[in-house]
Amino acid sequence: MVARDGAASRQQLMRRLAFLVVLLVAAGAAITAKLVVVQTVQRDQWQEWGVQNRDGRMELPAGRGAIYDRSGQILAMSVARSDVVADPKNITDKRATARTLAPILDMSEATLLEAIDVSNTRYVLLAKAVDPEVAEKIQTVRKKENERAVKGDEHAQTLAGIALVDRFVRYYPSGNLASAVIGRTVADGGVSDDGRQGVSGIEAQFDEVLTGEPGLREFEHDPSGRTIAGGVETVIPAQPGTDVYLTLDQTLQYEAERAITEQVRATGAASGMVLMMRPSTGEILAMTSVAPNADGKVVHTRDNRPVTAVFEPGSVNKMITVAGAIEEGLVAPDTVLSVPGYLQIYDKTFTDHDPHPTRAWSVTDILVTSSNIGTIKIAQQLGRERVDRYLREFGLGANTGLGFPNEENGIMLPLDDWSGTSIGAIPIGQGIAVTALQMLSAYNVIANDGVFVPPRLVAATDAGQGRVDSPAALSRRVVSADTARAVTEMLEKVVTDGTGELAQIPDYPAAGKTGTARIPQGVDPSDGYMGADGRYHYQSTFLGFVPGADLSVLVTLGDPQTSSYGGTVAAPVFSELARIALLRSQTPPPALLERSEAEVPELSASARGRRDEGAAISTTTSTPAG
Repeated sequence: MVARDGAASRQQLMRRLAFLVVLLVAAGAAITAKLVVVQTVQRDQWQEWGVQNRDGRMELPAGRGAIYDRSGQILAMSVARSDVVADPKNITDKRATARTLAPILDMSEATLLEAIDVSNTRYVLLAKAVDPEVAEKIQTVRKKENERAVKGDEHAQTLAGIALVDRFVRYYPSGNLASAVIGRTVADGGVSDDGRQGVSGIEAQFDEVLTGEPGLREFEHDPSGRTIAGGVETVIPAQPGTDVYLTLDQTLQYEAERAITEQVRATGAASGMVLMMRPSTGEILAMTSVAPNADGKVVHTRDNRPVTAVFEPGSVNKMITVAGAIEEGLVAPDTVLSVPGYLQIYDKTFTDHDPHPTRAWSVTDILVTSSNIGTIKIAQQLGRERVDRYLREFGLGANTGLGFPNEENGIMLPLDDWSGTSIGAIPIGQGIAVTALQMLSAYNVIANDGVFVPPRLVAATDAGQGRVDSPAALSRRVVSADTARAVTEMLEKVVTDGTGELAQIPDYPAAGKTGTARIPQGVDPSDGYMGADGRYHYQSTFLGFVPGADLSVLVTLGDPQTSSYGGTVAAPVFSELARIALLRSQTPPPALLERSEAEVPELSASARGRRDEGAAISTTTSTPAG
């Protein structure tokens, strides 16, 4: 009986051992099969999973290139700042973390707790581009907590899962100075200060070179995202963007903005522009436009209007007609013309500003008194083809080549579209439109001995290997040096004896021209210049240059209320800014310089007695244009 029981027990044990062996073999086979699948069929999948849970990649932001003025003063730069971000998965005590961060970030505990109490993300932006002092406080608290953790305080690290991520913020040290010229940047589809993409001004024009190349940091981390001590780390440094040097002079830019802002405020004007240049090189020294905002405060316009807006030039355009006629040998400064008080051209009657009997005026008298009738008679001798050609040769009706975003071409009628009265209106600055940059560039031709030099705004770039000067654009001769000298002296008489007396500069000569032109309104079909308020609105301008000083200045105001005359409201600003620029450049007075002069006659007695600005009449209504 006992033997039978022992045999049964052995058989049962053997069955169990056999089952165990089979089980082990099956398990081994299953493991082997799984390993084969993992190592062959699923190899790439598991390798990718391993990389994702071990290898980390972080983009290193690149600083945007800086923008400088001509002397190296910073106008725009990128400054390193830190974002405060959270990884909720690595925060063990979210309430404690919120309690620690709240006073540092100046946020409520409840707001922070709500932000980090999530489970569906590993990235939460808590604060963007914090000040360096805030980032330093976070680092100080983290260091103290780490020291307590080493001593065994397991609840010390409330900032575990909180990180500082670098970014660059676009910073403009001079505030809004030259803001319409420099432009602004955006990021992530919205307006921002971190400067990832330029959307206006120089920031947009040179966005490709200003934008840097981001770097890359590759490192090893554990499944929780913590960096593995001693792990492999590779860093590809970020490459900052190229620096851009402008031709602007920061001091003159400031003075131009101050002066035009004060004058717009003083005259109640709707807008104002200033442009300062070096005629010999085309360099723009200052460029600004201002206008009252909805609250009546005079502020910078967002668009750079000296380049992006057009206006009818009025009498400042007369210089081109006179210069063209002298160049063609049709008239000389002392050529005398019979100038009546009015002139009928088809269905329109043109007059001078004040009625007068027929006068025997020289070409110098005509330009100095800004006579519409005299200018039209000179234009009739020149002929419409040559009037049109000289306007275009002086740079009107075409893009200047500056490359500035949204630059206007101006408006010039094709010759085929001229009407019978165009020969009367266009030479005196009606029926065409110019930018401030085009008009001052035209006067630069005279200041530069008859040579047109395209305007320049960018002096050089620096990609890290030193400054590289921007290539100069090709210049072209428009009129002879003799013609330019003759016109210069005539324009000097505009300042000494004519409509531009308030443009005079103590101890220095000034040559220029006044202009007062109606602003088209498009309200009254019978009179396109009549406003909805039943009155005319005027663009009041003075522009000119300082002979021998390589300086030209344009000042224009839109619809000033104290006076419509450019010689009254714009010329004084010209005088002030020219004086400041001459002092800054330390240009000696002309008594120390030798100047060649042309033979320009003195004003006649009748012309000397006329101090008013010229005007034109379209149909029978007076239209000041001088």
